[in-house]
Amino acid sequence: MSSAISPRSRRSEAGLDRRCVLAGAAAGLLVSALPGRAATEPSPDLAQLIARVTEGVAPERGRITLSIPALAENGNSVDTRILVESPMTGADYVRWIHLIAEKNPFPDMARFHLGPRAGRAEVSTTLRIAQSQKVAVVAALSDGRFVMTDADIVVTLSACIDGG
Repeated sequence: MSSAISPRSRRSEAGLDRRCVLAGAAAGLLVSALPGRAATEPSPDLAQLIARVTEGVAPERGRITLSIPALAENGNSVDTRILVESPMTGADYVRWIHLIAEKNPFPDMARFHLGPRAGRAEVSTTLRIAQSQKVAVVAALSDGRFVMTDADIVVTLSACIDGG
């Protein structure tokens, strides 16, 4: 009786041969390529994102100047400046400014908290924009009202493709 094993029937000590390993790897790739629950749920549109920030209160348009380029060559670095018209006194000031980009993996990009001692309701920042989309700014005023503006931006080299 020969103890030689033919190449086709070689199995590891765990009882696996090359075909079983390859079939398992292929099945794993197939399962990982299927859309998960999060991928099948529709992402909220801009109106829903704004309503979430304002807790359902409809914001007024105006009083905000959003300086963002209409065309960005690189979405990894988009210089942005926001100015909200406000006297910034103890009785009338901007409480916070919220930046939203609906097509980013994390649409709530930034929230800046302000108070009357800030002197001016103005912020400058650099954003990562995933793709061409609309960017919105919502500001909460001390009297409970909200103001907003938005701007379209075209991005030629997208950012955030790694999900962050």
